[in-house]
Amino acid sequence: MTLDDGKPPARSSRSSPSAMKSRSRTRRRAAIARYHILDSSAEADFDNIAMLAGRICATQSAAISFIDDDRQWFKSRCGIEASETPIEASFCAYAIGSADILVVNDATRDIRFAANPLVVGDPWVRFYAGMPILASDGTPMASLCVFDPVPRPRGLTEIEAMTLRVLASQVQSLLELRRSHIEREAQAAAKAILSKEWKHAAEHDVLTGLPHRGVFQKRLRAAMREAERNNTRVAMMLVDVDHFKQINDTLGHDAGDALLRGFANRLQSVLRKSDTVARLGGDEFGILLSGIRREEQVASVVRSMTERLHEPLLYKDRLVACNASIGVAIYPDHALTADRLTKCSDLALAEAKRTRGRAETFSAGLAADFERNARMLTIARKAIDERRFVAHYQPKIDLTTGGLVGFEALVRCDRVGKTPILPRMFAQAFADRPIALEISRQMMACVLDDIRCWQDRGLRFGHVAINTCAADFMGDDFAERLLSAIEARRLHPGVIELEVTEGVFLGRGAHHVARALTLLSTRGMRIALDDFGTGYASLTHLKQFPVDVLKIDRSFVAGIGKNAGDAAIVRALIGLGSSLGIETVAEGIETSAQAEFVKSHGCDVGQGFLYSAAQGPASVPALITRFAVREAA
Repeated sequence: MTLDDGKPPARSSRSSPSAMKSRSRTRRRAAIARYHILDSSAEADFDNIAMLAGRICATQSAAISFIDDDRQWFKSRCGIEASETPIEASFCAYAIGSADILVVNDATRDIRFAANPLVVGDPWVRFYAGMPILASDGTPMASLCVFDPVPRPRGLTEIEAMTLRVLASQVQSLLELRRSHIEREAQAAAKAILSKEWKHAAEHDVLTGLPHRGVFQKRLRAAMREAERNNTRVAMMLVDVDHFKQINDTLGHDAGDALLRGFANRLQSVLRKSDTVARLGGDEFGILLSGIRREEQVASVVRSMTERLHEPLLYKDRLVACNASIGVAIYPDHALTADRLTKCSDLALAEAKRTRGRAETFSAGLAADFERNARMLTIARKAIDERRFVAHYQPKIDLTTGGLVGFEALVRCDRVGKTPILPRMFAQAFADRPIALEISRQMMACVLDDIRCWQDRGLRFGHVAINTCAADFMGDDFAERLLSAIEARRLHPGVIELEVTEGVFLGRGAHHVARALTLLSTRGMRIALDDFGTGYASLTHLKQFPVDVLKIDRSFVAGIGKNAGDAAIVRALIGLGSSLGIETVAEGIETSAQAEFVKSHGCDVGQGFLYSAAQGPASVPALITRFAVREAA
């Protein structure tokens, strides 16, 4: 295959190295990059092709040449020393612009190459033949070339030309194998990275970046095994953000999220790199301190943690008060298994949350309390299933006339042939919302059935006070349910006095309370504020809610004659009720002196063991007879 000397192919006549550089550099660069070939190490498969091309074409030199932006680089070469040449000296830069083999019979007679450094100097090229090598998308990027210092007027023989084409196609095949291998490696690497990212996402919390509960449990077990080998200890801490719901409700969830992130950062700042901090869910965090040899190490961390967590958080130019409760348990001092250690830490946290903002370390007494509470819950659930929650009734006495004004219904757990179980014996049950709600419902039904029975018998019992719990108001239908139950028994709401504690005002369903109490009040039901003065109930609640009765807690009444402070509180509460036009009831009156004290200071109603303990419904007729019902004014 021969071209006339000095007459380049038609396609090449429109293509100079500089023109090609400006038009196709970007495309060629991208094509070459897919093969990761430039400046790569020598490879036998490519070297053998170049050597075979030179042998068959009987030339002194052969090469596989890639055309970079400003150079031609030889992937393989034989008969020449240089590994690359400037693009201006490249024959192959012309070859890749050719549709077939570019043949230069005598370079000294070709105006494109006559002054080429490779022609006028070493390796003294006179004859050149180059077959373009294409990328998978057809982009020309390299050339398989043979060249010699002796001109060849007849160019390549047909066999030599065919061989050059076949060998060039073999180079293309090798390049595609290389690209496939690169892509497979890239896919494998991407898959590994993605798998790592998925694993990290599955094991870590998105908001705080901390490990999840599952990772925490794995590390806990690993730390315990290491502690056993090294005769050290592991401290497990559960940290709960105090009043987190109130922060969410008052400042919004963005503030809550910021608080959780702030807590996560602060926890990490006081721990060693070898320790673990995780977000276990909601506003609870878990911490593992491993390699502990002295209890002082744990105490020091707890002090630092408490100080750090109690620092106010800056959120949108305002300081948000922060507090946390911490429960601590230590392996192997408190437990020998991960599950038991978690339970011990949880019990310690529950104890710390009683007063909030402090740390509590597990003790055997907490375990005893837990077992006792667990028994309470078991008793309560069984009693619910067997419908053994009943009402006992304690009379309420007009302190002026000594007459009966009504009763307070007090819950009891009935046991056939045994003394009923008092509320204090299963008090923990009322902290469990589903149990508390079911006890309340059974009590309401029991009381209303008893009232219906008394009315049918013509008994004049006044009213019955029924206690509520925070669980009653967590839904927005308490008032409707109670009124429906009253109407179903053909009763008037006025026979019921509803007792509400401060826990109802401050609980999770507090936003439903005002509507429910207002509805019940407008229907004729009296509302009593129970245990006033013992906690957070305030004058605000007396103004905000329709309160008709103020009940003075038995703890203050018990101090009359013993504690001047308690007596002063009782006087103040009676005076408060009188000034607001609210009826006052003194609970827990056990002595005549107590009764006389509250009566002399203007208290309206008294109840307590002085008059009668709470008794079953069968005793109510006798109590009515004993204390004649006060006539309405």
